[in-house]
Amino acid sequence: MGKLAFLAPLALLTTHAAAPAGTVLTNRRADLHAVIDEVAAVAAAAGAPVDPAGIRAMFDRLQPGMKSSMLRDAEAGRPTELDAIGGAVLRAAARHGVATPVTARLVAALRAGTRP
Repeated sequence: MGKLAFLAPLALLTTHAAAPAGTVLTNRRADLHAVIDEVAAVAAAAGAPVDPAGIRAMFDRLQPGMKSSMLRDAEAGRPTELDAIGGAVLRAAARHGVATPVTARLVAALRAGTRP
């Protein structure tokens, strides 16, 4: 779950924003922090605590032009790992009774093919 705590926010937000990490850090910081916190809460409930502050620090060190593989797949018209990443978080959240409203909103929008 630790790897997913970094990967899920990166993949979901860069793909939803159709933009690299630098744009997400600048324009979607509140959503980024919310998804990090939600995934961390799910991880803790599953018995695999992660450090949200450490994940935020990792994001702050990313190259601004970095794109997630999910974004690259979406840009190329290939199938994405939306269910394997976002769906996995939502399923674990449901199993453990953890609310994940921002993650759920992003996954639903990506499934529907909508963006802000």
